[in-house]
Amino acid sequence: MNPLMLVLAMSAGQGPVGAPPAVRPGTLPLSIPVAGLPGQPPTPMPMTEVKKVEEPKAEEPPAEEPPAAPVYLLERSLRETWLGKTMADNNLRVYGWTAMNYSVSTNSITNLPMTFNDQPQAYQMNQNWLHFEKAIDSSKDEFQWGLVTDWILPGTDSRFTIARGLFNGQTGNYQFDLYQAYLQAFLPNLGGKGTTVKVGKFSTHCEYEVVQAVDTPFVSKSYLFQYNPFTHTGVWATTQLNDTWSVSNGFATGSDTFIDPANRLTYLGQVKWAPPEGKTTALFNTVITRPDFDVAENFAFYNVYNAQVIHKFTDKFTYVIDATYSNMNNVPGVGASDWYGAANYFIYKLTDTITTTVRAEVFEDSEGVRTGFRGLYTEVTAGVAWSPKPGLIVRPSVRYDNNANSNAFEGKNDMWSAAFEMIFRW
Repeated sequence: MNPLMLVLAMSAGQGPVGAPPAVRPGTLPLSIPVAGLPGQPPTPMPMTEVKKVEEPKAEEPPAEEPPAAPVYLLERSLRETWLGKTMADNNLRVYGWTAMNYSVSTNSITNLPMTFNDQPQAYQMNQNWLHFEKAIDSSKDEFQWGLVTDWILPGTDSRFTIARGLFNGQTGNYQFDLYQAYLQAFLPNLGGKGTTVKVGKFSTHCEYEVVQAVDTPFVSKSYLFQYNPFTHTGVWATTQLNDTWSVSNGFATGSDTFIDPANRLTYLGQVKWAPPEGKTTALFNTVITRPDFDVAENFAFYNVYNAQVIHKFTDKFTYVIDATYSNMNNVPGVGASDWYGAANYFIYKLTDTITTTVRAEVFEDSEGVRTGFRGLYTEVTAGVAWSPKPGLIVRPSVRYDNNANSNAFEGKNDMWSAAFEMIFRW
């Protein structure tokens, strides 16, 4: 083929015989030869820029919000009213419960030194409880203030919980008690992750059990709990050092004393270890004062050293050990005295609505100063908590008590008892 015909053929888009096949559509070669004059090498075409197509990112699941606090009858009734909306806007809450029980035992007059269901073969309304609070949220990095009040209006439990100097002149089976009344503030810039300060009358930090019926395992209380402090009046500051450690310090007028001649400067302390992803929590608590019995005021001042370990073996099974040593000096007719022991709790959640608990305890009242009878107490309590509806808790339980050294139970050294408890939350 002469050169002129070759040029004409290439200009028409025809390749010469033996030419490589055309590039397939969709391919991107580095260069495409373009015909030039005869004898000249092909001129490369600049490579077309290829942009990387990014795959769409998978949407991250939304962060889980903590479950909302349950709302019971009183708040539900107020929800759509002006008062209810105003309270919600200002982070105010009001709710309560009525706790009652019927107990039987092998005693005929009293179950003491067991409390709070101390009356055998009898019905007791233990607590008609009213809680009001302006809550604070320590996860927010800002100053906040709040308050808490808790009332028993009325109940037989008040006979044991009333502090010296506040409504302690009452008589009778059913009494009123302002169990807690304090202001609180969150100071985000004080300490590692902020500090919460309480000022007023507040529940003790010692012991695993509490007075509040909805937050404690049985209507009957352990000896460790019932013969150590219930409340303090003063100031209490908790600093969250990091995600795991917190420390608390405070000063009070004593244990179970409000503003009264029977006041004595008392130090309160706590160290808490609670890894956020761990299964174990450990606490060490102290109440330290001059532990001398006040003869003039007929009032007990004593030191308390308390340790607790809570371990969650599985999502259903939790074990707790609560151990305490307390001591007091200059007790009339006795001198130095101490009382100490340990309570074990085996808690198993059968279903979302049924939880079983067994408590096994030993308690030594060396001189009988706290219970009225010296010696080593042992008690075992077993019960079930069933909540068929969010506002109802049904708790039957059985208990065995023994004092190896004294006839502490109406002239006997042991006692069997059973209680049927119901709690209505409103």
